[in-house]
This record gives sequence, C-alpha cells and structure tokens, in this order.
Amino acid sequence: MVKKSALVCFAMWLVTAVVPMIALAQTVEENKLTADNAASEVAIRSIAEEFVKAYNAHDAKAVAELFLPQAQIIDEADITIQGQENIQVLFANVFAENPETAISIQIESIRFIGTNLAMEMGTTKTLPPAGQTSEVGRYSVLHIMQDGKWSMGMVRDIPMEPTHRDHLESLAWLVGDWIDESRGGIVRTSCRWADNDSFLLQEITILQSNQESLKISQRIGWDPLAKQFKTWIFDSEGGYGESRWTPTETGWLIKATSVNSDATTASATHQIEPTGLDRYVFTSVDRVSGNELLASVQVIVVRQAPLPLQSESTATEINKSK
Repeated sequence: MVKKSALVCFAMWLVTAVVPMIALAQTVEENKLTADNAASEVAIRSIAEEFVKAYNAHDAKAVAELFLPQAQIIDEADITIQGQENIQVLFANVFAENPETAISIQIESIRFIGTNLAMEMGTTKTLPPAGQTSEVGRYSVLHIMQDGKWSMGMVRDIPMEPTHRDHLESLAWLVGDWIDESRGGIVRTSCRWADNDSFLLQEITILQSNQESLKISQRIGWDPLAKQFKTWIFDSEGGYGESRWTPTETGWLIKATSVNSDATTASATHQIEPTGLDRYVFTSVDRVSGNELLASVQVIVVRQAPLPLQSESTATEINKSK
C-alpha cells in the first residue's frame, strides 16, 4: 500500500510539475516559430512586390534575380524553363513580344513547410492597353530560404477552371428579346444574364388570340457534374421540368422532361439551329404529354429590334397631351 501510494504521488508530481514545463517549452517554441514566420511572410510578400515592379518595368534581369540559380518555371502545358539565365531570356522574350504588357498580383495564401520552405498561392491579372481584355491566371510559388534569404525556387502556372459565365458564353447570343409567330399564337422570349452571370434567365410569354395564356420561366446554367448545360423550367400553372443540352454540328439538341400541373408527365426533343445572330430555327419532335403523342413543331424565331428612343420634342408633346 505504501509503495502504491508513493507511485501515485510520483505520477501526480509528473502531471502537475513536468507536463506544465513541457507545455511552456512548446509555447515558447511555437511563439518563436510564429515570429519567424511573420518575418518570413513579410519577406515573401516583398518578393511579390519586387516581381511586379520589375515585370512592369520590363526588366528581365531584375525578374530573374528573384529566383534561385537552379529555379524552375512550369507553364500550363508542363513545359519547364530551368535556370536563372534561361528565366531571364524567357522574360526578355515576353517583354519584346508584348511591349505594353503589365500585371498585378493577388496573393491568396502563404503556407510554411518547416522553416526553410513556403508555398504561395495567388492570381495574376494582366493590365492591357485600352480596348484589350485582361486575363486572369492562377499560380503557385515554392519559396526556399538559402543563406538566410528567401528566393523563388519553383513557379507553376495553374490552369484556370472555366467559370460558369465562361461556359455560357456559347449561348450569350440568346440574350435579348425574341419573338416567333405561328398559327397557334405568339411567343415572346426575353433572355438576360442573372445571378453574377452564372445563369441565363429566359422569361417566355405565350399569347393566344392576343391574350396571355401561359408564362414560362427558364433558368439555363452549366452542370459541372454532367459537364453540359441544364435548364430548370417553371410555368405559371404550377408545372415544372428540366432539360439537358448537347452540342451538335449546327446548334443544340435539347432533351426535355416535365411534370404538368395535373400531375401528368411530358417529354420532348428540341433542336435549336442558329442561322445568324438575330435568327434561329426551333424544332420540337417526339412530343408526348400524358399518354398523348403531339405533333412536331418547327418555328423561326427572330430577334426583336429595341424600341426607338423618344426624342425630347416627342416626349414633350406626349406629356402635353396628358
């Protein structure tokens, strides 16, 4: 019993005395690492600033001096440029071919790996002359500390994933107001960008005998899982549906399914074939609603010209007549 009590007392001493000392030592070490990392981060951010300054001054030598002697640059095609001299030649050629080129850098994160390595992630943006479009790219930089100095050891261009807007550019011609007339009535369609340009929103009004009979709202977006366009459809009677788009040689093939307000289902295969920026042919086949097979449809849809702006004198006359 005495021996057991002594062991218990000794264990308690370890917990109350030794463990706090270990924790204190760990805290001191962590504080030192934090302070070292803070100073290193300032140095790494300074390298980014110096890079932008040298790049925008078209000083290839100054750009290369920010790299280690055996540093590498790897582009999106996995082509590697190695060595400070080759890096200088690379940038000299870039500046010669693009005499007005300039960039800005946005650092997203700096993560330290031990005390001599750090990984920087960020984006670059070109600053083109007036009238030209800027380009955005992603990059990573492996910074290495040698002889007490941080330098770039490996720079890699990271392929940019297309945004939803990028994907939808192939349907951007649909933006605007459209009309098609057939024996069954008039269909007016208004299409615009929505939600940070992540979707195209179509508002469709169907007129029969000059009276509104149905309104349909369609939201077209990019499905990143299926890698194709998808449409979500809702109508003013409570029906809903969806469709998926597949590109063809002449336009788009659209497979649509829906549920009507009376709980019956419907399906159809549509085709859209542009014949210019202001005109396209819409064809719908294999149309089924409930158990009924419907006739195929083909219409020509044309862009509506914008209403003419009223002149000041015309607007004044209108106001006087009120």
